Amino acid sequence: MPLGLPQGGEGDFIPYIKYNAKAGRWTSKGDDGEEFEVENLVGAIDLANIRTGFMKFMTGVAPEYVYDSAAGANDAEKPDDRFKRGFTVNIFSKKIGGLRELSSNAGVVNSVMNTLYDTFEDEQASNAGKVPVLKCNGVTAVESKHGTNYAPNLELSKWASRPAEFDALAAPTPPADDDEEADEF
Repeated sequence: MPLGLPQGGEGDFIPYIKYNAKAGRWTSKGDDGEEFEVENLVGAIDLANIRTGFMKFMTGVAPEYVYDSAAGANDAEKPDDRFKRGFTVNIFSKKIGGLRELSSNAGVVNSVMNTLYDTFEDEQASNAGKVPVLKCNGVTAVESKHGTNYAPNLELSKWASRPAEFDALAAPTPPADDDEEADEF
């Protein structure tokens, strides 16, 4: 009996949005495969399903991930010294092309995400069925032994209806005309 596994180029993948901590800039991959810069990022963020673990990002090759059994469990085994702790989370915004996956293991981004996640946990119970809306308000230069990096000034600006795109990898469906919150990001 054949396995029926997808082969090269098949399957459902979420395009990326990425933050370059060395430059303090956001870019997203468009449906056409081309990257474009994102200014003034605003989007729904699925912190309820964030994943943590070890990640390796190298130019010219696909990223590698080894995830914890649960977010923040810190139980993934580090494959080698090229892997660093980080996170993966989905963001939805028309401005970035729809549903996108954000992954980072940059220390300045991890620090900001720790703070955002604490806020999310504190406010989650009073916002049942909703997701926070992430907003980037510029960057802050951070000097370290690695030179200057730029921490994104991120905040959870409000809570909104959960986009259906978070729950389906299929082609995104446009929001209903009567969904006011969907037009905000």
